[in-house]
Amino acid sequence: MKHLTEDEFWTRFTDLLVGRGQDTGDDLPGAELVVFDDGREVFRAALARHARRDRDDPAVVWIRPLVTPATVRSGLPTFDVAVVRRRAIHIAHADIDDGCVALDLVAGQQARIEPARAERLAVLQDFDTWMTTLSGDQRAEIAALDHD
Repeated sequence: MKHLTEDEFWTRFTDLLVGRGQDTGDDLPGAELVVFDDGREVFRAALARHARRDRDDPAVVWIRPLVTPATVRSGLPTFDVAVVRRRAIHIAHADIDDGCVALDLVAGQQARIEPARAERLAVLQDFDTWMTTLSGDQRAEIAALDHD
């Protein structure tokens, strides 16, 4: 494992979010978040392709975990942003481990940002499709992660 500086973390993290450097054939790759507590997996979800550093604390990163699959309306996937709300992760330490980002969180848990797989990749692709159905202003507001 290699310890990451804030800038190295941000570069690798955003590379994972947008699928840069991942080869999944025809699928557009992305990232998922896995959280562990006492070595046991307690959470796993795809991550929307947007994130931001907190303006007041650079150790806090705002993300949008896609915790539920899309519903379908008029043949297209839809999401409720009240359900797939923004969340903050407060990072104490970051390493790169086998191409993934390994995190120690301030709350004492560990987390990994890794390439999205299986059903989580499908949820991410549905979210991408849903985002294309929104206006530019709506997409920008969701991606800003400024409020719920």
